[in-house]
Parts: sequence; C-alpha cells; structure tokens
Amino acid sequence: MPTGDDERGVRGPVVLAVPGTLCAPAVFRPLAGRLAGQVEFDAVSWMTEPGPWDLGTVADRLAAHITRRHGAPVVVVGHSTGGAIALRLVAAHAGLVAGLLLVDTGAHMRGHGDVDAILTALATDWGPRLHAGVLDRSFATPPDPAFRDELLDYAAAVPVQAALDALRSQRDLDLTPELARIDCPVTVLHGRRDPTRTPDQARELADAIPGARLHLLDAGHTPVYEAPDEVATELLALLTRLRGAGPGGGSLESPM
Repeated sequence: MPTGDDERGVRGPVVLAVPGTLCAPAVFRPLAGRLAGQVEFDAVSWMTEPGPWDLGTVADRLAAHITRRHGAPVVVVGHSTGGAIALRLVAAHAGLVAGLLLVDTGAHMRGHGDVDAILTALATDWGPRLHAGVLDRSFATPPDPAFRDELLDYAAAVPVQAALDALRSQRDLDLTPELARIDCPVTVLHGRRDPTRTPDQARELADAIPGARLHLLDAGHTPVYEAPDEVATELLALLTRLRGAGPGGGSLESPM
C-alpha cells in the first residue's frame, strides 16, 4: 500500500497512521515532524487504493501491508474514520497491533447525527464545494491556505465510491462488542471543539476499552494537525507504556 508522509530510514518503533475520510495522509505531517528520529512514521493513503473501501476490506489490506512492509506489530494512530478502521484492524488482526492511539473517533456512529445527510451529499453533490465543506469543519482553526489547497487536491483525487463505501460501512458497523477484548495499550484523544463527536462519546469509547486512557485537547476534529505537540507527547507516553507491556500486552518487541 502506498504511503504518505513516511519517515523512511528512521530506526525505532513503527507508527502506522490512518487518516479520516477525504483526509490526506499529509494531515499527520506536523506530528511526524515532532517525532522525527524517534519513530518510523508510515502514513497510509487508503482512499486512493483500489476498492472496495468498506472498513473490513481496508483493515485487511492494512494487515497485509503491515506484514509485508514491517514484519512485526506496529502502533496504529487512527483519526476519525481511520480510528474505526484501526478498531476493525485490531479486532480482526490483533497480533499486528501493538498499541492504539484513537483520535476523534468511535466504535459506532450513533449520535453522529449528520452521517446520512453527508452520504446524500456525497452521492449528489460530489465536487470541490462538498470537499471544502467536509474539510473545513474538521479544523477548529483554519489550516494554512497552502495546506488547505493540498488537502483539497487530495480530496479531488479520491473516487466518490471510496467515500461512499467507507461511510456507509462505518454507519452500519458497531464495534462496541469488540472493545472489551482489546488487550493492547490504548489512548483515546479528543478535541473539545470537535463539531462531529462530543467529549462524552470519547469517554464512552475509553470506558469500554480495558485500561484505555482518555485525554481531551483544545482542538477541533483533527488534533493530529491542530495540536501536534500534545499528540506527540501522548504518543510517546503510549510508547513508554508499550515498552513495559508484558506478554499479550502489545509489546513492540514481540515477533508476529
């Protein structure tokens, strides 16, 4: 699977970053910059891969990518829909996931009141105006104009069917029963100013995962771009927890 902003050649733990719907892997660039020299950062462009793009199929492709490229368990950072993909990945391929950083996401879309309206818009109004609307609401503070243009260019390259497959799958999938079986270290991050999911929904997610830690950040829906210093701190803390994990606890040192 092609990767986005990938710090090739860096020695250290592997962090697989999975962005949300219509979101370019470049959204992780500030976070990767903060962690340069400390981790190998592998941000994936799952929406520009050949379909289908339902969450189960995407998770299976990521599992094959991890096996082929890294050959050992990785830490997965999942943002928005990417977080749901990460949960699907750990449910189906637990041995490939050493730890999870879940960012502004959830195990289901109950309470995500506008998903059907978004799906209707995707099917009927696909194009620059819709792309801009989806992306702009993902940031509490507007991104740099040049970076916004980069995100819009990426969205324009995404097939409409990829967005439809992903969001329909996410709408219809409820991974809540799988959460209690997650046995790797997990951190849940959530922007207090996220207009799509509430802090209470983030607490619900963290409470359902054994040992998960929750941190609320002063950000919108995309803390990996809006608050990279804070996210980097939490990711490094998660890596510290992993180094002390015992058997079955997601150790980065365990073979596949």
